[in-house]
Amino acid sequence: MDFKSLEEEIREKTEAALRLFDKEKGLFISGPEKQISCASQIWMILAGVTDRETGINIIETLDHCPDAEGMSSPYMYHHRIQALIDLGLKDRAYREMHEYWGGMVNRGTDTFWELYNLQNPDESPYGGIVIHSFCHAWSCTPAYFLRKYFY
Repeated sequence: MDFKSLEEEIREKTEAALRLFDKEKGLFISGPEKQISCASQIWMILAGVTDRETGINIIETLDHCPDAEGMSSPYMYHHRIQALIDLGLKDRAYREMHEYWGGMVNRGTDTFWELYNLQNPDESPYGGIVIHSFCHAWSCTPAYFLRKYFY
């Protein structure tokens, strides 16, 4: 694929993604039930579908949207932190990283979990916290961000 074809494909896919943007809600919606997913909003920002101002507005709107499908994994928080940094919200990214991964530390952990819900720390996808992965791959996220963007 040549560069011109690649540019055209990016443009077409961006236009298609923008059709999912609900201007009234200020968020991307999906499907017949008009689902609002935190993950979808973050991935659209990371993919460069939105401009910076729209991305910031999406984050602000999402934070006050009780109908949104939330996040509870270090995997999604990693991508949210990256989106905040990409939008130039570095201080906020640092605070949220501290709140999320620091929340686990404040609970006495010495590794980071597969799932950690700030609103319900004992939540588990397996029906019980005892079978969580308590040393998950996304444990490296804070070290990566701290080294790359903060120190």
